Amino acid sequence: AGRRRVLETGVALRAVAIVLIAGSHIPLFLVQGGAHILLGVAGYNFARFHLTAAARPERVRRLGRSMAYIAVPSVVWISGAVLFADGYDPENILLLNSVIGTHEGRQEWHYWFVESLLYILVLLAAVLAVPALDRAERRFPFGFPLALTALALVTRYNLPGFDLRAPHLTAVVVFWLFALGWAAARAGTAGRRLLLTAVVLATVPGLFPEGDGQALRTAVAMTGLTLLIWVRNLPSLGPLNRVAGLLAHSSLYIYLTHFQVYPLLKEHSPLLALIASLAVGVAYATVVTQLTRRLPVLLRRRGRTAPAPGGQSRESGESEGSGQPRPLGPGTGTGRPEASAP
Repeated sequence: AGRRRVLETGVALRAVAIVLIAGSHIPLFLVQGGAHILLGVAGYNFARFHLTAAARPERVRRLGRSMAYIAVPSVVWISGAVLFADGYDPENILLLNSVIGTHEGRQEWHYWFVESLLYILVLLAAVLAVPALDRAERRFPFGFPLALTALALVTRYNLPGFDLRAPHLTAVVVFWLFALGWAAARAGTAGRRLLLTAVVLATVPGLFPEGDGQALRTAVAMTGLTLLIWVRNLPSLGPLNRVAGLLAHSSLYIYLTHFQVYPLLKEHSPLLALIASLAVGVAYATVVTQLTRRLPVLLRRRGRTAPAPGGQSRESGESEGSGQPRPLGPGTGTGRPEASAP
């Protein structure tokens, strides 16, 4: 028997959610709500890994690099989907479907999560670049995201009356989930956690359109967010930790790739379609990870050998690090950069 260990709740939620997302899209089963849990996890990890004691410019710089680690692999893969698959538009490549897309087909919305996450991060980078707001966040680490959550409820219920084709898939509506996850990471007392739990129970119902399976979708989202608020670690085993860590690390890449993988196999075997979707996503994650590890090294080597003014080669025994950002998602113990995505 394996030794008993613990698994971070955020890692467990990411791993389970990406399996639920892919499996429900096939569909091998229909248990939706995972992507909205992941928005809460993204906010939680944003607070843990980006809101450090570093100076304001460094915080913003690291956040910018993390956004690039999400955007670049997404644009590369989606470009291939637009070129070689039906149902996508150039707006998908630009990650602007929710803003300027024609909204004529379901496939256009496949990458709503990536768009929403990036829009939210761009907004927060702008917010934290303001010295007064940066100071306010440091002084009120729980009150600041709680205030953002309250403010975000204005668009959660679309009080301005925006023309939204799919509100539950739109950044201005789902931003409150990210802010809620951020507040959960700062909720150090039972009273604060009870307050956030009340917010979850009051605001998640009604988010999803009416239809079959939507009550379960609401229950899944509320359960995941409540776990995130109250439970820091779950009992686990070593092998389970390794599988969960791999899926959590690869969650963005599984999300990106599975839309093109499962249609090839779902008629033959829905289970095989799910396994293949996970495997291709893990493979894409491996490729991206290797490239992001090697690129800073190659750039540093090129910098050392580049001719300096006067014709001398520059040699330096020091570097500023790999240039990789702190992960938006909890680490898996491998040292690999992670994107906070499903």
